Order: sequence, then structure tokens, then C-alpha cells
Amino acid sequence: MTADHFQPSEMSFLYVTVPNMDMARVIAGGAIGEKLAACANVLPQMTAIYEWDGDVEEESELIVILKTAKSTASALAKWIEDNHPYEVPCILEIPLGRGNHDYVNWLQKQMGSRSRLM
Repeated sequence: MTADHFQPSEMSFLYVTVPNMDMARVIAGGAIGEKLAACANVLPQMTAIYEWDGDVEEESELIVILKTAKSTASALAKWIEDNHPYEVPCILEIPLGRGNHDYVNWLQKQMGSRSRLM
């Protein structure tokens, strides 16, 4: 890939864990339908081990990765909190650096005026 095909973006990933595929579809489909995310990837079946209320818990979860504009990440996180079943959902923003030109352009087109090149 040449330098002219690799460009910066004003996009972020939101990494979100969910308990099952039904909730993954709610989060992914709803975020896209509300124009808060350009697209989503659902990664199936992982095991989460964590402490909650003094006990070590182990649960099966899925990961939803939402691709959004940095300027929309906070609104998307709020929407997820409002629609997520967990008392304390995992919502982490991961800023994106650069990506291949055509894909970055597509992401930005999906986000419309919410996304701009650096």
C-alpha cells in the first residue's frame, strides 16, 4: 500500500461487550439505524473473568466493535448505555489512526457530516 492510499481519519472504534447475539444485534443495528455508527463487527464467544461485588465471576460474552466518527463517540456511548442490559456496560473508545483510502472514505460517507478528515 502506498502512502497516497493510506490516509488519516477522524474515526474511532467503540469496543462493547454484550451477553448474547440478540443484544449484539440490538446494539449494532440500533447504532447504525440511528446514524451513530457507520458499521459494526460482532466477534462471537469469549470468556470474561472479573470481580463483581467481591466475587470472581466468569461469563460468556460477545464483542461488538462499532466504527464511528470521533465527534459522535460520546453520543454513541450514551445511546449504548441507554440500550444496554448491564448495570455497568463496557464501552471503550479506541481512536483510529490511518486506514486505506477507499475504506476511510466509505466510513466517513456513512457518517455524513459527523466525520471529517484530519
